[in-house]
Amino acid sequence: MSYKPVTIQRNRFDGGISDSSRKSAINEFQTSRHFDIFTDPFKLIPYRSLESDTSTTVSDTDLKQYSVRNFIYASNSAKLYGLGKTAGGLTKIVYKDDATTGNWTLPSSSEGTDATIYDCFFEYKDYAWGFQGTTSLFKWGTLSGTPSITNAAATVSATITSVANGIIAADGNAYCAYNNVIVRIAPAGTITDNAKTVPDTYKITSLTNYGSFMAIAAAPKSTYNGKSKVFIWNLSSDLFSETIDWGEGELRVLEYIEGLLIGITDRYLNNSTGAGKGSMIVQAYTGGSAQVLKEIYTQALTGKTIPLSKEVKNNRLFWAAKIMTNTAGTTYNEGIWSFGRKNSQYPFALSLDIIDENINTSGIQGFGTAANFFFIAHSSDGSLDKTNDSSTYSFTSEYESQIENFGDSCLYKKLEKFTIYTTPLPASSVVTVKYKMDAETSYTTLGSFSTTGGISRDFINIESTGDNFPTFKEITFILQSTDGAEITGYKATALPLIISS
Repeated sequence: MSYKPVTIQRNRFDGGISDSSRKSAINEFQTSRHFDIFTDPFKLIPYRSLESDTSTTVSDTDLKQYSVRNFIYASNSAKLYGLGKTAGGLTKIVYKDDATTGNWTLPSSSEGTDATIYDCFFEYKDYAWGFQGTTSLFKWGTLSGTPSITNAAATVSATITSVANGIIAADGNAYCAYNNVIVRIAPAGTITDNAKTVPDTYKITSLTNYGSFMAIAAAPKSTYNGKSKVFIWNLSSDLFSETIDWGEGELRVLEYIEGLLIGITDRYLNNSTGAGKGSMIVQAYTGGSAQVLKEIYTQALTGKTIPLSKEVKNNRLFWAAKIMTNTAGTTYNEGIWSFGRKNSQYPFALSLDIIDENINTSGIQGFGTAANFFFIAHSSDGSLDKTNDSSTYSFTSEYESQIENFGDSCLYKKLEKFTIYTTPLPASSVVTVKYKMDAETSYTTLGSFSTTGGISRDFINIESTGDNFPTFKEITFILQSTDGAEITGYKATALPLIISS
C-alpha cells in the first residue's frame, strides 16, 4: 500500500489563540507574540519594538525613581500624564507635552502629601483624579491651565484597601471606587461618598459603562475561595438592576465591547489552591449567564496576579497578564493581551499582542496608551518603555502553529517541502522557520528567508546541515519575524510512510 503526499496551507490568522493545540482550525494557532493579527486577517504584521521612556531634563533614567504606573492621555491635547510616587512614597504626577516623544516634565505643583495609591487615575472636568493615603481623594488641575494639587478633595468614610478605575457615566457624573464603595463626582466638583455599595464580602475591581447603566466588577476579598459578581446599576436606584454570577476566581478587568460585557478573570494563577490548574478566563455576558469564551491555563504559579490596567481600542480590550508555559516555572508568555475582532464579519479572537523584551521576571506593573503608542511600566524598578517612535523592529515577533498531523496521528510522515510566504521583504528583515516533532520539547531551526524584495522561499531540507527532514507523526512550526518581515502564510507537504516492523 502506498500513500500520496498531503499538503496543508495556512494563510489566515484571525481566529487567534486556540482552545487546544490539537484543534483542527485553519485560522487559529497556539500562540502569537508581538504580531498584529487584526488589521489584515491574512497577514502576521509585526509591531514596532519598545524603547525606554525614562528621560527627564535631569538624565535618561531620572524618571525611574518615580515608579510611574498609571497613565492619562489628555482629552484636549497631545499630553500624557503619569501617576507615580516620590522617594517618600507620596503622590507624584508627571507629564509629557507630546506623548510620542521628548522628555518627561516633573512639576513641583503635583506632589501630594499622602501615599500614592495606584490603579485609579482618570481625567474629569479638566482635572486628574485619584486616591491617596488611607482615606483621601485628590485632584490635580486645571489641566488646561497651571495645575496644582488638592490633597483632600474629599475624605472617604473607610480605610482604603483596594481601588478601581474611574469612568464618566451616562448621567454626566464621574464615578470611581474603593473597597466595596462607589464614589460620585458631579460636574460642579461635588463629591458623594457611598453613592452605591456592593456587599462588603467583595472588593470592586473594575467599572465600565453598560449603555445607560454601570457594570461593577466585584471579586471576593479572599483569593482562596468565592465567586466574582457583576452588579448592574442604573446610577440612581437603591437596588441593582441585575446581579450576575461571574464564576470562580478574581474578576480583574471588565469592559463593554460590541454589546458584550467582557471580563478577564484570574483563576488561581498565583494560588496553590488551584492545584496546578490556574487559568486566565475570558468571559462574555449578553444576558442569561456569563459564558466562557477562552481559557488559558498556566503550567506553574506566575508570581503575580493580573494587573488592573485596561484599555479599549479599535474594537478590542487590552490587559496585561503572565502565563507560565512550563512546569518548572522558567518560561512564560507575558505582555499586553487583547480580545476583539476586526469587524462584525470576523470572529472574536484572543492574542498576545504586545511583548516587551526588556522586562525581568517581576513583569508588568501597569500600562497605558496614547493613540497607537503603548506605555508599559515593568520590572518593579521604575522602568517604563513605550512604542518606538521610529519604524524600529528589534524585537522578535513569533507565531506557533497548531500541532499538525497531516490527517492522521498514527502514521509516520516525512516532510518533503516547506514554503514560507511574505510581503516583499524589507532590507535586513528575516523570517526564521523552526519545527518540533512528537515528544520533543525544543525547536530545531529549519532555515531562514531574508532576500530583500522576496515573497516566498521553499525549504527541502534542513538549511544549516543539508540533511533531509526526519520522520514524525505530529509536528509544530514556529515562524519568527525580525526587522519588520510580514508573513502571509506557509505551506507544508508531507508523505505518509509505511514503516515495517
